[in-house]
Amino acid sequence: MTHRLIPTFALLFAAPAPLPAASVHTQLTRFCDAPKAEVPRLVEAIARLETIGDRLLSASERFLGVRYQSDPLGEGPDNPPDEDPRVRFDAVDCTTFVETVIALARSRGGADLEPVLDDLRYDGEVGYANRNHFFAAQWLRANVRKGYVRDVTGQLAPGAAVTHTKVITPDQWRARALGTRIRLPEERAPIGSFELRYVPLDKVAGLAPRIPSGTLLAVVREDRPLVPFMVTHLGFIVQTSKGTVVRHAGRDLYGQVIDEQLEHFLRRNMRYRRRRVLGFQFLEVLDAPATTAEPKPAGL
Repeated sequence: MTHRLIPTFALLFAAPAPLPAASVHTQLTRFCDAPKAEVPRLVEAIARLETIGDRLLSASERFLGVRYQSDPLGEGPDNPPDEDPRVRFDAVDCTTFVETVIALARSRGGADLEPVLDDLRYDGEVGYANRNHFFAAQWLRANVRKGYVRDVTGQLAPGAAVTHTKVITPDQWRARALGTRIRLPEERAPIGSFELRYVPLDKVAGLAPRIPSGTLLAVVREDRPLVPFMVTHLGFIVQTSKGTVVRHAGRDLYGQVIDEQLEHFLRRNMRYRRRRVLGFQFLEVLDAPATTAEPKPAGL
C-alpha cells in the first residue's frame, strides 16, 4: 500500500472542518478584525440603528467566529484578583458575549460603551465583590431593576411556563460544591430565594418561530442544594431564512461564537444526564437610555 504525505503548505491552507449544525459566516466587519481606531466608528454605526432588535443583531453578528475563553473580562490592571480588561472584542464566554452585545445595543457611541457594560456587570462601583457573578441571584435581579431586561417566558409560553424558586441559605453557601473560587464578602453572598421561570425543553420547539430575534435565552438546569446557580449558559435567539438559531459562545463543541440551529441545540441539551437541563428562560432586552451617565473608576 502506498502512503502519501500531505505537504505542509496543503495543511496550512486546508478548509476548516465544518461546524456541526452551525455557522460563523458574516459579511459584517468583526470588532476584533478592525483597526483599533475604527472600533468607535463600528460602535457608533450600531448605535444609529433604529430598533433595539437591529442593534442586538448587528452587534452580536460582529462576534461570529470569535474564540471562546472562560472569564475573559475583569476589573482591569492593578485591580486584583481579576485584572483582565473591562472591555475586549477578541475573546468571550457566554456571559461576557451577552453582556457586551447588550452594552453595544444600549450605548450611544464609543465613549459610552464601557460605562454601560460596567453598569450591566456590576451592582455598584466596579470591583470584584460587586460583580454580578450569579445569574438568577445577582445579574438578573440587578438588570431587571435597572431596566435592561424583563422576563417574557410566561408571555411567550402561556400555560407552559414553569416557575421554580431557588433557595440559598448561609449554610448552603458556605458548603457549596461549585462556585468555590468566587469569594465574596458576607453582604454580597447570594443568600435568599430567587424565582426562575422556564419553558420545559419539550415545549420549546413549538414556540420557536414566535420568539423575536434578539431575545435572550438562559439555560436552566435542575436544582441542587449545594450549587448556588441553576442557569449555566446564555445566548440570543435569531430568526433566519433557514429557521431559528441560537447565537452563543459555545465552549466544548465549538470553541467560538456560532449560530447553532435551535433543533440541534435542543437535542444537545436533552442529552445531559449529569445535571439535567429543565428548560429555557426567555428575556426581552429593553430599549431605553442606559442608566449610567458617568464612567465608574475601577477600585473606588
